Amino acid sequence: MKKNKIDITVIITAHYEGRLAHHSMNSIFRAIDYAKFYDISTEVIVVLDSPDKLTAEYFSRYKNPDVLIEQTDFEDPGLSRNHGVTNSSGKYIAFLDADDLFGKTWLKAAFEEAQKTNKYRVFHPEYVICFGQENYLVKNNGMDDKNFSLGNMIEYNCWNSVHFLTEKALLLENPFIKTPHDSGFGYEDWHWNCEVIAKGILITVVPETCVFYRKKNQGSRLNRHDQNKVLIPPSKLFDPILFSTMLQEEKMFKHTK
Repeated sequence: MKKNKIDITVIITAHYEGRLAHHSMNSIFRAIDYAKFYDISTEVIVVLDSPDKLTAEYFSRYKNPDVLIEQTDFEDPGLSRNHGVTNSSGKYIAFLDADDLFGKTWLKAAFEEAQKTNKYRVFHPEYVICFGQENYLVKNNGMDDKNFSLGNMIEYNCWNSVHFLTEKALLLENPFIKTPHDSGFGYEDWHWNCEVIAKGILITVVPETCVFYRKKNQGSRLNRHDQNKVLIPPSKLFDPILFSTMLQEEKMFKHTK
């Protein structure tokens, strides 16, 4: 799909979601329509990465110029996202997994926030509403928030999944790495966050925005990672000199706020 001007490419990765993807697509179209009212142009790329029969059948309905379907056999979420980025036309990229949901205002609000800076930044929603196996609300903190602690990145990913918006150029310069099932490594989103932080890129939140994250009983990649006790791949962030320097800078920043 080629257009004169695309502000945002929404990349949705699909594997075994089946009819659950219908709710995700509806949420995307609702967010796109809302953004369009504010003259924000958007395209949608669906990356079907080794999908099962039900998922492939569902997405076969989108044989129209409004949705570009890319089929791959990576069996790897990071590589399928990279594929979507490479084939995108938008200045900004927003990701969604095929069983999660966008909040109505997310694309518009994130785009407007991104337009305020000429530096690379990564924008997450302020709230993540988890539903399914568990129901709870997560409030994200940006790195510029006094409640954020960089030291927590050693223990866990400080931002939920891959629900963010950032520039395509940043993603081309910093692609997701491959994490095969038998490698012992995983948590590609956590690793990607660590890598961009190591380069001095700020991860922040967009006020009064949300996404909905489906917590599954079984079958998700996160479940497999937890069960197999995989590790985050080595990251430049945890170089002892760099990490200690960044922790000290964070401490000084908080002291001056």
